[in-house]
Amino acid sequence: MKKLGLDLLEDILIRLPNPRSACRCKLVCKQWVSLISSPRFNRRFVSHHQSMNHHPPIPDDPSELQSIILSFLPPMPCTVRDDFRVLDCNKDLVLCGICDSESARSYLVCNPFTKEWIALPLAPRKDVYYYAPMPRLVCEPRMSTNLDLGDGETFVYSEYRFRVVCMYQVAEPNTATKLDVFCSESGQWTKEALVCDDQLRITSRSLVSCNGELFWQYIKGKNEFPMFVAVYNPFRPDIPPKPIDISAFLVKPRWYISGSQGALHIIAIENETVPVHLTIWRLEEDQKSWRKQCEGLVNKSSKCGNYEVLACLKPFLHPDQPEIVFFNRVFIGYNKAMLRCDLRSEEVEFFAKLRGWYDICHFQVFQPRVPCWPTPIPRYEKLQGMHDGSYNFWVQSSSEAKLQSLPPSLNIW
Repeated sequence: MKKLGLDLLEDILIRLPNPRSACRCKLVCKQWVSLISSPRFNRRFVSHHQSMNHHPPIPDDPSELQSIILSFLPPMPCTVRDDFRVLDCNKDLVLCGICDSESARSYLVCNPFTKEWIALPLAPRKDVYYYAPMPRLVCEPRMSTNLDLGDGETFVYSEYRFRVVCMYQVAEPNTATKLDVFCSESGQWTKEALVCDDQLRITSRSLVSCNGELFWQYIKGKNEFPMFVAVYNPFRPDIPPKPIDISAFLVKPRWYISGSQGALHIIAIENETVPVHLTIWRLEEDQKSWRKQCEGLVNKSSKCGNYEVLACLKPFLHPDQPEIVFFNRVFIGYNKAMLRCDLRSEEVEFFAKLRGWYDICHFQVFQPRVPCWPTPIPRYEKLQGMHDGSYNFWVQSSSEAKLQSLPPSLNIW
């Protein structure tokens, strides 16, 4: 093997069956590590396997995914570990953070397939607004271009960019909504402001990331229910958010937005008592029309105890199967839980137990999907917010949350 040229060795290794096999080959020697880690190998591997889609097993339950992520992170204090949460997932990247009720400014992005991770600098804003931020991970669709290398050989050139967006919900109308946006290219946060139209305010609890864009619901005046949906591209901050027509759904008692199969969906609730009639609509690519995806009933289930009204609970869709709906904030006895409903069979079952206030408000379903080659985690020579080789993050001290810095031996955040 030592006599093989690098070009011939690369031609052999790109034919490995899947990314996991290629990553295991890094254990052979330093030369193979350098070769397989190179951008050129990445591009050629994707080009050779672009018709395949490898999905290593990752659990649906976020608590199990959280355990997997914690298994490859360095140890952290118990008080920090208890507040550690999986916040969002996009493709094969996962956003995690320290979700203390006083403040949530410490985040990391990781890839559970490659076990690579990077801690972000502290988000710049402290929690001075009415609600804590709801962070979202927005990944740009892969910009793939077939380039000719000559001799009949081509490869797919792919770029990887992501944004972490923290939107701060403002309680008063006519007030600019504040955003903190982390840029994967620069490794820094920027502050942005979205100015709402007359009497409009944003409900950040409805943030949905789909296909490189961020969607949310607007509330007009003092209305309780959302009246508009807006779309914003954090990769083009020079372009203001634009509204999406949802006039057909305003006659429904309640409706919610959710993402599935890389597209925005609306969950329209036709009535307020069990059995609840749901209709799922998918936003078309032109973002001007909607197509009915499926519909069905949600009935009571002897497996889940006695729950009366599901319509007041926040539903959201499975990331890959829009026929599967999850209901949050369900009380079964004295326990707070989440239910899973398959509209095809109309079966309802217990899915997960909710631990605390943050889970109740933000619990989602995360199911990472790895493409032909795992998305690389960026590395930066120097990150804003790093001091003396350690990261600052929120930990509990007595009854107050304060910023502390880990010693170099625990240099994880």
